[in-house]
Amino acid sequence: MKLLFTGAAAWCNSGYGKPWRSLFPALAKLGHEIALAAFYGYQGAVTTTSVGSAKVTIYGTAQQPYFNDIIEYHAASFKADAVISFQDVWILDAWGKRDFKWYPWVPIDHQPVGEAVTRAIENCTAPIAMSKFGQRELQEHGWPDAHYIPIAIDTGLYRPVSQMMARQATGLPQEEFIAGMVAANSSSPSRKSLGEVLQAWRRWKDDGEGGRLYLHCTLSPNRRVAGKRGGEDLPPMLETLGLEWATVDDPDEEQRARADVLFPSQYRMWTNTYGDEALMNLYNSFNVLLSPSMGEGFGIPIVEAQACGVPVVTLNVTSMPELTFAGQCLEPVQMFWEGQGGWRGVAGVQDVLGALQWAWEMSRGPKARQYMKERARIGAARYDVGQVVRDYWVPFLEGLNV
Repeated sequence: MKLLFTGAAAWCNSGYGKPWRSLFPALAKLGHEIALAAFYGYQGAVTTTSVGSAKVTIYGTAQQPYFNDIIEYHAASFKADAVISFQDVWILDAWGKRDFKWYPWVPIDHQPVGEAVTRAIENCTAPIAMSKFGQRELQEHGWPDAHYIPIAIDTGLYRPVSQMMARQATGLPQEEFIAGMVAANSSSPSRKSLGEVLQAWRRWKDDGEGGRLYLHCTLSPNRRVAGKRGGEDLPPMLETLGLEWATVDDPDEEQRARADVLFPSQYRMWTNTYGDEALMNLYNSFNVLLSPSMGEGFGIPIVEAQACGVPVVTLNVTSMPELTFAGQCLEPVQMFWEGQGGWRGVAGVQDVLGALQWAWEMSRGPKARQYMKERARIGAARYDVGQVVRDYWVPFLEGLNV
């Protein structure tokens, strides 16, 4: 079968690019031909490259950044049996009326699913949800045949390693409690709850507790949407909270030692050069991953961290409860109405503080740490690429009427 996906290029270290590195070789091994229309990370003539062991045809954009003007031609050029879009759908222009079979693999990160999404996928062949939550939402809002295929990770890459060695690799301090986030700074207010976590960390320090908070994100908004800021300007926020900060590559050693909050190399963030191995070491450096997002279409870092044996703190909304195998899933203190027509949760600052206390106490007990590591790893194994392809992709592709 000839499958044309859309998403970021496979060499991009983003949630819309990384999954291809393990998925494409697995699908190619089953005999499928793969093409990718890359909305980020590639701009140029049609070419063929290797993604692992898979031979992949790469298509770029034309005048419109998300293929609204050219997707039909890409599908015809490749003679695609199915077009599987891996991106937000509300920016797509009537793809369901185009001359190809379209399966939008869509993130649902608010409840209900929202008119912007249901309108965008009108006339599609059938949608694919990334989470069981998303599948239920689609089924309840006009798509009883909605499929479910979770995003897969490579649990051979994302694995537990020595915390001491991981911290040496990342430049994070040894012998300290480290709470970390891996979260794009791309929305304002922050969908990832950066503000709530920073307020909780301020209270943590006020209580006399030690350790560092590490935020794997850009210090300033990492994109602009329709001329508006797509993220938070974090230095003023940190200043008002009285939190000192530094990057891990700051040449001022004293500043790094004083910092309450650490950030990655900003050059590497902007050039997108933190790869899988670097992230694996980063997760293994943490005592806990904080991810109490307002909503998640899936939540790749949540699964990656647990594959590394690290417990997580999430929020009991959208996909996150089904991905929290080891850790705490906090109740939202209230719901927030999002512009696309659905509700998202708001994390309580005091609840995040309580989760930090839990994580700190758990990190001090060898038996508790080992128990959490085992639970995390067992849960994440269900999302390994081999199992996801076998349990979800194979029956889905066999069932396509092409």
